[in-house]
Amino acid sequence: MSGNFVLVASYPKSGNTWTRIIFEKLRRGAGKAFSINDLDASYHGISRRFAFDSCVPVNAADLLTEEFENFLPDVYRQLAAKIDGKVFLKAHDVAKRNGQGEWLYPPGCTHSVIYLVRHPYDVAVSTAHHLSVSVERAVDIMGDDGRSRPPCRNLLESLPQTFGSWSGNVVSWLDNASYRITCARYEDLHADPVGGFLRLAQAAGLDVSTEQVTQAVESARFSDLQREEEEAGFRERPESSPKFFRAGHPRTWEQSLDIALRDRLVRAHGVAMERLGYGADGSVASFANSQPGA
Repeated sequence: MSGNFVLVASYPKSGNTWTRIIFEKLRRGAGKAFSINDLDASYHGISRRFAFDSCVPVNAADLLTEEFENFLPDVYRQLAAKIDGKVFLKAHDVAKRNGQGEWLYPPGCTHSVIYLVRHPYDVAVSTAHHLSVSVERAVDIMGDDGRSRPPCRNLLESLPQTFGSWSGNVVSWLDNASYRITCARYEDLHADPVGGFLRLAQAAGLDVSTEQVTQAVESARFSDLQREEEEAGFRERPESSPKFFRAGHPRTWEQSLDIALRDRLVRAHGVAMERLGYGADGSVASFANSQPGA
């Protein structure tokens, strides 16, 4: 499949930043200096806002979400035409079409999609920390099918995003036949990062060896990322979050998520959880990734 963009897609707090750091280290090559603050936003957040306003003859601040979405596919086509090589594009949106029937991320510009998932119990706790809200509120957010950020009124704001619910986001990508999708669970990447990231790198079209992936993984240990954030900060950390790199391992929910909240998550997302091997007891069962390119 042709295309310049590799979408690193996920519901928020599912390992997207860690994955992009690994990919960036692989893209640059061994021995090249790299800081977490060198991580390219790749047309996400503020970067996407600037790119949009440079390509469209109207300011995004004057548009409703539905209106700017009608422009977005052509914006990505214009950007892709100017790019040499692959760009790893962070995406938290649901996979959706705009009002004109076009996918927001045009398949013709997209080489492949790396879709990341994480047990929703851990996503809830991480979301609460990230937004400085209660875990109860985080569970509410994860069940909101229509969550989108409001229109921008400040040039330094990012464009609206529609995350959808946790399970709605998952299904929108994994059941989408318009893209070449490879799914990876955060828990599997944590257990076998070299094998997991080698598979994802190959799906993304990177020509890398096991040794190169091993070096990238070793240089992106979570303790090192935490230390760098403490020393230099991290520009992707929102003001609401005391720190971005919080725990970096599965089952962080055990001390924070009571049975009532777990039951709520299962009622809302149980079908998708079962599909992905995520148990109501917090377990992670074997998972047959049947997506193309897996």
